[in-house]
Amino acid sequence: MVKVKEVMKKNVITIDPEITIADAAKIMTNNRIGSLVIMEGDKPKAIFTDGNIISAIAYGMDPKKTKVKEALSRKELITADPDENVLDVTKKMVKNGVKRLPVVKDGKLLGIICDKELLLIEPAMINILSEKLKMKVESVAQPDQEIEGICENCGGFSYSLRNVDGRWLCEGCRNQ
Repeated sequence: MVKVKEVMKKNVITIDPEITIADAAKIMTNNRIGSLVIMEGDKPKAIFTDGNIISAIAYGMDPKKTKVKEALSRKELITADPDENVLDVTKKMVKNGVKRLPVVKDGKLLGIICDKELLLIEPAMINILSEKLKMKVESVAQPDQEIEGICENCGGFSYSLRNVDGRWLCEGCRNQ
């Protein structure tokens, strides 16, 4: 199994929690990235993303006056260990609803791993992302409703999946 340290990006751009959202946005734009790791001293404390910028603006925060530390949606930093396998890290990302994880060992920032890298190196990740989609569908789909997606029995795509005993099945598999 592939380890995080084999695929992580080692060049991580970090920021101080006291800079403004506008300054963070400029850094992200200039570097064509979607996140920055917030550091306090030499320790990673949070991750600031393009989503934080959008939320801050939506809630009326002034990007030129508001500090990034005031616009964080998640207080706890979720990290990956460089020796973790990518499958476990992907599950962690899905469980916590994040796209990026700083890679940390003994409190030291070593890199960052994003969902894009995981999908490029591990096709099994597609199955995990399918599970995430399935969970979202199940939370909004009515029991007698038909949806489109991947049949959990045959693995084929169908426009008419129905939930049968907790499994989404295509018409062919329902009739077997």
